[in-house]
Amino acid sequence: RWPHPEHGVIPPCEFLPIAQRGGLLRELDDWVLRTACGEAAGWPEHGGRPVAVAVNLAGLLPGDPEFRATVTDIVESAGLPWDRLVLEVVETSLVALPAHALVAMERLVQRGVRFAIDDFGTGYSSLARLKELPAQIVKVDRAFVRGVATDPADFAVARAVVDMAKAMGRSTVAEGVETTEQYHVLRGVGVDAQQGWLFARSLPPQQLRELLAGGRVA
Repeated sequence: RWPHPEHGVIPPCEFLPIAQRGGLLRELDDWVLRTACGEAAGWPEHGGRPVAVAVNLAGLLPGDPEFRATVTDIVESAGLPWDRLVLEVVETSLVALPAHALVAMERLVQRGVRFAIDDFGTGYSSLARLKELPAQIVKVDRAFVRGVATDPADFAVARAVVDMAKAMGRSTVAEGVETTEQYHVLRGVGVDAQQGWLFARSLPPQQLRELLAGGRVA
């Protein structure tokens, strides 16, 4: 979220399209990744375990020749352990990646970074690409999570994504979870982790640190 001094808190769905039209996504990604890594480096443990930070990328992508060097510089400057960073990339941006992009991803994975395929199931080359990509996490898109407890088609898609990911040795995260019904259904089909407003709304950094330090999330 962007806390604007005049317009209040602006959600990404409003300012990201403008940044894209202005050719600013690359610079925005650089700032967000640098800020997130710096913030996460100071997070307290939660339940006795270190907490990883997941960062969505829209402009700084594996196909960028400077991708690995940029990520390396940011992580090392922040002092964040490599295994506490997850880079989320939308499925459509991973289509037909050049060889150097796959190598860059693999080198970062060797250092401990994890890659998550965001919005999975909404692209057009899911199965073919997933087998090749050095990605450890598959995210079930909120479009299917929304009706998973009421729509048989959404339930079938969510279950198929989870089963396929597990067969390939990937873990799964459901996004946009807002109700206890969704939570229990997703847990029943074997989703490894869930995120959404059911657990917490968006929080400013200090409140997030207090939440982590306070113990268990309700």
